[in-house]
Amino acid sequence: MTRIIALIIILIFSLPKLFAQPTLSYDLKKPKKFENRKLASEKTESTKFHAFRAFTQNGTTKFNFHYNAYKKLAEVIARGKSQHKDDYSRLLSFYNYDLTITAKDKTELDSVIYKANAAILLHDLRNSWVDNMYMLMGEAYYFKNVLDSAYYTFQYLNYAFSPKEKDGYDKPIGSNANADEGGSVFTISTKENPSILKKAWARPPSRNESFIWQIRTFLAKDETPEAAGLIETLKHDPAFPDRLKTDLREMQAWWFYKQQLWDSAAFYLEQALDNAEGREEKARWEYLIGQMYDRANNPAEGAKWFEKTVSHTLNPVLEIYARLNTIHDHKGDDKILQENIKELERMARKDRYLVYRDIIYYAAAEMELERNNIPGAKALLLKASSYPGDDAAMRSKVFLLLGDLCYKEKNYPDAKRFYDSITNLNPSLVDAKSFNKLKGTLAKIVAYQTTIHHEDSLQQLAAMPEDQLTAYLKKLAKQLRKKQGIKEDDSGEPSGGPLSFNDNSGPSDMFNTSNQKGDWYFYNATLKGKGYTEFKGQWGNRPNVDNWQRMAAIKQATPTTVLNDDEAAAAGGKAGNAGPVTYEDLLKSVPLTPTQLATSNDSVEKAQFLLGKTYLEGLEDYRSTIDTLEAFLTRFPTSKNRPEALFMLAYCYSKIGEEAKAAAAQNELKQKYPGTNFEKILSSPNGVTPDSLSRQEMTRRYDNIYNLFIEGRFDEAEAEKKMADSLYHENYWTPQLLYIQSVYYIQQRQDDSAKKSLQNIIRVFPGTGMAAKAKTLIDVLGRRKQIEDYLTRLQIERPAEDSMAEPVAIVTPKPVMQQQPVEVTQPAPAQQQPAVTPPAQQPAKPPVTQQPPATVPVTQQPKQEVAKTEKPAVTPPAQQPAKQPVTQLPPPPVLAKKDSVKAKVEPPKPLVLTHNAEIPHYVAIVLDKVDPVYINEARNAFNRYNREQYSAKGFTVNNQTVSDDIKLVLIGTFPNANEAITYIDKSKKLAATEIIPWLPAAKYSFIIITDNNLQVLMNTKDVNGVKNFLNQNYPGKF
Repeated sequence: MTRIIALIIILIFSLPKLFAQPTLSYDLKKPKKFENRKLASEKTESTKFHAFRAFTQNGTTKFNFHYNAYKKLAEVIARGKSQHKDDYSRLLSFYNYDLTITAKDKTELDSVIYKANAAILLHDLRNSWVDNMYMLMGEAYYFKNVLDSAYYTFQYLNYAFSPKEKDGYDKPIGSNANADEGGSVFTISTKENPSILKKAWARPPSRNESFIWQIRTFLAKDETPEAAGLIETLKHDPAFPDRLKTDLREMQAWWFYKQQLWDSAAFYLEQALDNAEGREEKARWEYLIGQMYDRANNPAEGAKWFEKTVSHTLNPVLEIYARLNTIHDHKGDDKILQENIKELERMARKDRYLVYRDIIYYAAAEMELERNNIPGAKALLLKASSYPGDDAAMRSKVFLLLGDLCYKEKNYPDAKRFYDSITNLNPSLVDAKSFNKLKGTLAKIVAYQTTIHHEDSLQQLAAMPEDQLTAYLKKLAKQLRKKQGIKEDDSGEPSGGPLSFNDNSGPSDMFNTSNQKGDWYFYNATLKGKGYTEFKGQWGNRPNVDNWQRMAAIKQATPTTVLNDDEAAAAGGKAGNAGPVTYEDLLKSVPLTPTQLATSNDSVEKAQFLLGKTYLEGLEDYRSTIDTLEAFLTRFPTSKNRPEALFMLAYCYSKIGEEAKAAAAQNELKQKYPGTNFEKILSSPNGVTPDSLSRQEMTRRYDNIYNLFIEGRFDEAEAEKKMADSLYHENYWTPQLLYIQSVYYIQQRQDDSAKKSLQNIIRVFPGTGMAAKAKTLIDVLGRRKQIEDYLTRLQIERPAEDSMAEPVAIVTPKPVMQQQPVEVTQPAPAQQQPAVTPPAQQPAKPPVTQQPPATVPVTQQPKQEVAKTEKPAVTPPAQQPAKQPVTQLPPPPVLAKKDSVKAKVEPPKPLVLTHNAEIPHYVAIVLDKVDPVYINEARNAFNRYNREQYSAKGFTVNNQTVSDDIKLVLIGTFPNANEAITYIDKSKKLAATEIIPWLPAAKYSFIIITDNNLQVLMNTKDVNGVKNFLNQNYPGKF
């Protein structure tokens, strides 16, 4: 006890020399309930840090917080490593974990960050563990894959815990200013205290470690230049501690690994092997070093490291791959390769490697391919496929390589068979879409080849003498029944006879309880054969596997290659007989009559022609196409497909450079088959064919339907679309047509029809921008009633209107007469203002209008089209309204008088287009013959676009009617013309693809317009005149 007390006293008196962290401060915003309560960290400046306080603060921070947070972080890393799976046949990743996997452990990492924050806030900031807690916080952010936060945390450690003077000021870092204290321009690290007591009671300062983690973060973010700069700085820093030198070597190795400088990466990784956690991680890095030396064309050094891996690893898979690579690296002539292959075969026969024979045989097959021994490689691959291991991916690799070898040899049936055996396709080895397309092509080729071979064989049988045919068919039937397991009786018939459904003798006694012999069922050959026949008749060829019904359902659900009618007929597709095979059954399939022979020849003709066409279109195998089609033309000289066959032959001949044969095929096509589509294409490659004319007609028809919808002729559009769909189905639909149709249905409150149209967009045009819009609109339609109910219950109180306020809407003026106007305001049906004759001295003054600037004109109801100019005017005498306005026109030079009593409003002059680029402008989308339904939809689309792209600008979007055909969508206001043109340049590019992709480009155009020019347009209705005026002032913009 005395010794313990003495040790504690020594530690307490030594503690003042142990803490060396700086005093930190922060502004902490606390909840109102705890505003007056101080945390321990807030008492740092007001409390003495005596020996006992230092002892308790360091102890609780270390054992209560740092220890638990460190253990949690270590568990997260361990789980990430356990979920990582290496593919030893490819270059390993540098680390045996992935940040995307560790980031899934978000709860535990958040707990580490929480504990680090609590440890800092609940303890004196002068204790020795504050920097270590910040270090754990940064590491937690790193493994959470929040790399920016991790970098800022490590950078904070760098600055906040840098060396300081006694008075608290920072010492210059990387400068000669403190050269007398050991500083220099090459020193950025913190000098560590080598005291034994310091090492026993506190961890080394984390600032130096933060440099390593900054490099790690840079590399994880692929910021290699920043990482290289910090690496070079630390390499030449004399104060950088020796304990972190291996960590720096590890970062150098990772940097070179990312730059694919394999020899340098391997060199530095050798020096960082001590950082590996455990024997297996060290063996893994040794294997990676061997791989990198192999990639650097240094197989001797690579073999050395693979041998080290074999001696260190306990992972049998890693050991096998290391041995395989060792054998592979001992390269030489063909004799050495043969010895290596024999060594692998000896490995495969050892008991400890039985489970991994597929891997070994696959590696041996790759060695055979190196010396171009294709048969030897295929034999080894077949052995690998016959010894399946636990790795389904390896089995798929075996079948993929087998299929590739057969495909290169044009052995398409075997290639298809091996490709079909692949169950786990690795996307890094082959593109799934291209692979599935190839499988479909091979399925067609094999079907056509099978049909040709089958029909040719039957025709050969038909050509045999009758007695030879009979003997052959009986012998064949007997062989087939034997394969089915059916025994023969003395008469040559299958035992039990064929299954008959017309047996009137009652149900058969399968177990033959009346049998006097007393033979058991399975010992009686007759009963056994009869039972087998009945089973086959009921169940067919049932596979000898468990859950066969479920497997059959899965196979039926598996997508297969779809053949059209001609392809299906050419491919055959005859169902096999589930019962026993008899001579009569075989005889029926032999084409003995002229009709049967003609049918057989038709099948061969279709199959052979489609086979050649598939070679060309599916595989681009020109030589096979030529061989097949030449045989086709020789065998069937009068075939209706001969013109197309000649056309394909001419193309293939030209592709392989046989120009003479290509010219001969072209001449025959032109001379013997003039007027056919293929002759027209050959004679005029750029001409219009009947097929293209029909396609143009169909396209024109749907374009017309599209325009009918846009122009609001909905009934006519619906009728036309129904008729077109009945002719062409959905082949010529466009997403734009379906979208505008759905908008029409929505406006008519036909939500079910709208959803059906939108779902057709998603089904027929998946992955397009219109499909995304359709999904959003379907979601809104599903909540339509809820949204409408909310808007119905919503109460909005409008502020009281100021009777003296100016009107906030720009008035849409009515067209003025060609002569000089004589009235102050525009005439209205319900109210007329008296005309005032102006004096002669007023013509030089411009007209005064009551129009607030930069206000978007709003389309109101028809009754609101007349300007309300009476508000700023003084009320006239009571007798004045009874007077009628003067209808006689004044002389041309006389202008309307400016009445000082009546609001001083002067009637407008004849309006003309003016140009002033510095005054406010609107952007106007000119819509030509577009229904109001789609005008509103266009306005909403630009509203959404402005909210997303110009939310700070506060643009308003409104509609304006110019004429029955011309409508405007006004967006504004913009301070000047340049900003309006900039908006058009950006939005015009997105209009056809994102903003209003459903509206034809011919139906809209962009212009800029001022208040004055808008009124001119409203009077003249001349949109082209405005565009010509803009093109004069802004060439090439409009």
